[in-house]
Amino acid sequence: MKAAKRLIRRFFPRIHASLAELKHRTRVLWHGLRTAREIAQVWSGNTIVGPKLHCATYPELDPRIADLGSLGVFEDALRPPVPDLNPGCDPGHVVMLVVSALRIDPRVEREARALADNGYRVTVICPEISSPPLLEQPIDWGANIQFDILGWQAASFINQYPWMHGELMLEAALKYKPLAFHCHDLSTALIGLAAARKAGARCVCDFHEWYSENVSWDAAKQEYVPHPDPVRTMYQAAEALAMARADEVITVCDSIAKELESAYPLGGKKVHVIRNVPSLVRSGTAFPSLRESLQVKADQLVLLWQGGTGPTRLLEPVIKSLAFAPNIVFVIRGPSLDMFGEGYRKLAEEAGVSDRLHLLPPVKSADVVAAAVGADVGIWTLPNLSKNFYYALPNKIFEYLAAGLPLVCANFPEARSIVETYGVGATFDPYSPESIAEALVKLSDPEVRAGCARNVGAALTALQADQEWSKLVKLYEALRLRVGPRQ
Repeated sequence: MKAAKRLIRRFFPRIHASLAELKHRTRVLWHGLRTAREIAQVWSGNTIVGPKLHCATYPELDPRIADLGSLGVFEDALRPPVPDLNPGCDPGHVVMLVVSALRIDPRVEREARALADNGYRVTVICPEISSPPLLEQPIDWGANIQFDILGWQAASFINQYPWMHGELMLEAALKYKPLAFHCHDLSTALIGLAAARKAGARCVCDFHEWYSENVSWDAAKQEYVPHPDPVRTMYQAAEALAMARADEVITVCDSIAKELESAYPLGGKKVHVIRNVPSLVRSGTAFPSLRESLQVKADQLVLLWQGGTGPTRLLEPVIKSLAFAPNIVFVIRGPSLDMFGEGYRKLAEEAGVSDRLHLLPPVKSADVVAAAVGADVGIWTLPNLSKNFYYALPNKIFEYLAAGLPLVCANFPEARSIVETYGVGATFDPYSPESIAEALVKLSDPEVRAGCARNVGAALTALQADQEWSKLVKLYEALRLRVGPRQ
């Protein structure tokens, strides 16, 4: 056996390397699964006390946290952070950790550009999961932003289970000694904490999503449902650790910030809110008018949805609402219509509105504002499946406003606040076709729509991207001054 291994190693080095890699990945996988089971067992008891997670800063964490010492590379994340910034760290360098497709994640790009425009050097570490592959067709976010692209294996598991399989990303992170590791979402938070401790750097956790209050796919029901309790408690444990350990915490809206501050001990920190406001500058790409290209009649209103499609988007009641609003033409532009488009068409046929439903392919994220030309109203909706959905403040709301469009939105707190504060549209019950139709009929009135359109200008003045992203720069400037012990 040993002789065979020596022969393979000598004459077939690539096969040997592949076998070694397979062995390593198998070992990591089983370790991760065992760790997940341990976490489930440890945190499946009475971990919630009132509205607060029964977990405080180390070493006063729930005593059961000691049972999580087998977290492998995350063992350092469980320990107290180093008190002082390493003098060898570059105060002008920020390393971002990301597990998402960079081509379609505008928040990462906006934050990286904001820092780079203000003199920081930004390195983005990300697994190769974009299409087309980043190594084959690199992206350019401007000067002072570089990319460290890892193999797709670096994304395995950690997007769903942040305590699993982070070795490759941690190894990549430790090549640098930046001012801070900026962790996008809970998926990279524990890696960033471990990297910060090892490198003597700071750690900033940026929660795009509220992981513990999100949804899971239920294979039996064939639908998305709120996380079952064992999964939720595992996420809560990871969130509690990240909130306690991070030097700064960021999220996307006021509602989630308040909930996080109420649920977790922060050691005196506040949760900073940086909304995902896009640049209001239209791309240079010219698009034909939707009204003209689809030959929409003058007395019909063009309702536009731009974004993802599928089971979690709740577009079905919108399609059904067309039966109660006969002058509405609904345009869905987005990915995955090859999978879900036929279902939308069938539903429109059953409702007798197939002639007023148009399905169009997606455009690049940089072009969504320009591509809205010829629409009259933008729509946003979502099922009320979780707090993460209920408190959503999606990018498309700002994109519609940037395109000059009034809004019709699901009656959820953050979206409703935008609509009512600035007088730019109407809200509806997302499950009621009749309620949706009522909102659409309201905006079908030319005078009402014109008033909303005028108010869009005032909303855009108040919701300027530069003002929003300057908050991130100020946060880093303050962090940069804290070269001594953590406060």
